[in-house]
This record gives sequence, C-alpha cells and structure tokens, in this order.
Amino acid sequence: MEVGYMTNGFGGLVGTGGGVTNVREAKYLSLIDEAEVMKKISEVGYRYIELFDGNLEKFDDSPEKLKAYLAETNTKILGIYTGANYIYTDAFEDEFFRIKKTIENMKKFGAKHLVLGGGAIRAKGNGAKDYQLLAQNLDQVARFAEENDIIASYHPHLGSAVETPEQIDQLFSLTTICFCPDIAHLVAGGGDALELIKKYRQRIEYVHLKDLKGSEFVPLGEGDIPLKEIIRYLKEDGFSGDWLVEIDGYSGDSSYACEASYKFLEQFFEV
Repeated sequence: MEVGYMTNGFGGLVGTGGGVTNVREAKYLSLIDEAEVMKKISEVGYRYIELFDGNLEKFDDSPEKLKAYLAETNTKILGIYTGANYIYTDAFEDEFFRIKKTIENMKKFGAKHLVLGGGAIRAKGNGAKDYQLLAQNLDQVARFAEENDIIASYHPHLGSAVETPEQIDQLFSLTTICFCPDIAHLVAGGGDALELIKKYRQRIEYVHLKDLKGSEFVPLGEGDIPLKEIIRYLKEDGFSGDWLVEIDGYSGDSSYACEASYKFLEQFFEV
C-alpha cells in the first residue's frame, strides 16, 4: 500500500496543442516545472506522485532527466492519468494508439496505475450504444495494461459521460474494469461516496482522495465529506491498494494544500 500526491495541484491544466487537430496527440498537461513540484511534494514527506500523460510525454526524449528528478527527491511514479472520448469509433483507433504509448512509457518508470477519465458527451446526449462503446473500449485498454503489468482503473469525473450514480451503475454493468473512486467527484456528481465504494469494493485498487466544500475542492479534512469514515471503512475491510491525494482546483496556496493533506493522513497512515 502506497500513498502519493498528484502534481496537477501545482499548476493550471491544459491540453497538448497537437490534439486540436490530431486526436492521437490529445493529452492532459499541467503547466508545472516537474523538478520543482516533485521537490515540494517530497519535502512534505510524500514518496510517490501521479502525473498527467502529457507531463510524462515531455520526457520521451530524455527519460534519464525524469529518472534523475525522481532519484534526487527519493520519489517514484505511482500513477499516470489519461483520458479519451472512447465513443467515437473512428477516433478511438488513434486514442488507443496514444494510450498504448503512454503505457509503454509508464513501464520505463515502474508506474503501477493507469487512471482513465473521460467518455465524451454528445451534443444530443448519450444513448445506450454510447455506454456500450465506452465499456468495450475501456476493457480493451484494461487488457493491454494488464498485459504490461499495469492496473487500469476508470475514474468517474464531472463533465464526462460518467458522473452520476446512475451513470456509474450503467457503465459498470457493462465492463469489468477497475474503479478508481475520486471521493469529491463522486459527491459532486450526486452520489454517496461511501455507498458507492461499498457497492464496487471488489473493483477498487486505487483511490483518489479529495475533499469538497461547496463547489470547491479543498485540502483533506477541510471540506464536508466524511473522509475519516471512508478511509476507516476501507482499512478495516482489508483494502491493500494504493491512495493518491489530488487537490486540484483549490483557490488557496498549493503548498499549503499539500502539507495540510499530509498532516490529515498521518492519523491513518505512515505516509
């Protein structure tokens, strides 16, 4: 069991520019100095990080540079976050090409988890066929990840095809992929995070910890979500997977959010 911190809390989120005209190049990208952010995270005490696929790609031609940053900060990459539309049949061929490349890059660094977000929402709304396509293509990615000793998990997310409890149930009735619950996104999507975790407990290998106050993501323990109850339930149930703190969209100081969340977790883990 490992506990990490997501680097995206230290910079704005964009998409890589090539994705505007070429779906094969569309990736998430945090506007950060990776070396500086890894130093800040490690100084707080975390030994694992998660990166967006676009930030990992920055080191395609210089993997030794990223390996040096990791060595200097005594940190490891726990997970990589990526996403896709999945439901557009012609486009998925190129999306899958991109995701496979990300998985191959992850292996160079011993990363364990691939977190899959997304699922496009059509202008006219999604139908049953769209959820079938989403499930089918997620399973295809998960199989390729498993062949490469990486655990792929789906992450329901606001603004995607899967954000409400009903949509989560609809998707998971069609796929066998693992479930990465982002606690705050589950609540913001109208769900009871603990009940959803209990319902899909056997699918969970990786948890994104996040708190919510009103409509803002906040440091752990400073929101309205009963995180202590959720963490205790999983620990008492024998959960042996991994945990990732993600405080994106916070209006306060990024370093404070990282430190405050670490202090919150010290009551549960040897972080």
